[in-house]
Parts: sequence; C-alpha cells; structure tokens
Amino acid sequence: MRGVLDMCVLAILDVAPQHAYGLVQRLNEHGFPNAGYGTIYPLVTRLGKQGLVDQQAEASPTGPARKVLRTNAAGRAALDAWVSQWEQITSHTKAVLTARQLARNGDGEV
Repeated sequence: MRGVLDMCVLAILDVAPQHAYGLVQRLNEHGFPNAGYGTIYPLVTRLGKQGLVDQQAEASPTGPARKVLRTNAAGRAALDAWVSQWEQITSHTKAVLTARQLARNGDGEV
C-alpha cells in the first residue's frame, strides 16, 4: 500500500498543489478511506526528503500558515516511472489471474 499511496499522492499533486487536508480529502474521494493524517504527514515528509515534492508556506485566513505541496520535475519523473511499472505489474497480474480463472473453468491451465 505504501508505494501505491506514494504514487497516488504524486498524481494528485501533479494535477494541482494541495495541503495535507486536501490530499486526505482527494484520497478519500478516490476510495482510500483509511488514508488519514497519520498516514499522509509521514508520506509527504518522506517524499520531500526524497526531493520529489516542494513545500511552500501559504497564509491561512484562519490560523497558522499551511504548507502547500506540489510536485517538482523529479517528482513528475518518478511518477512517470512508477506509472509505467504499475501498468506492467497490473498487466502481468491480470494475465495470471485470468489464466487461473480459465483453468478453474476447465478452459486452460495456469
């Protein structure tokens, strides 16, 4: 799940800069209900240390400044590589699972 969330966070940030609250909302909207602040804060900190996202303080109308996150060139390159790997892995996995189903139906073998 960790690698998947990293990829999803970079994809969300590639569409539009977000703060952590926005990331949690977007992930929840896309079917990751367990992605909370306890998951997101360490994840974006790690992505920042890896040089994949940039943070900028933005004034908040209510309370302290918020850290707005955005992908940078290295983050976009990493995202492109992860998407390519993801597509290959899911394609291979689907082939194995389809072969299993065919074998169970007596139409082939794994």
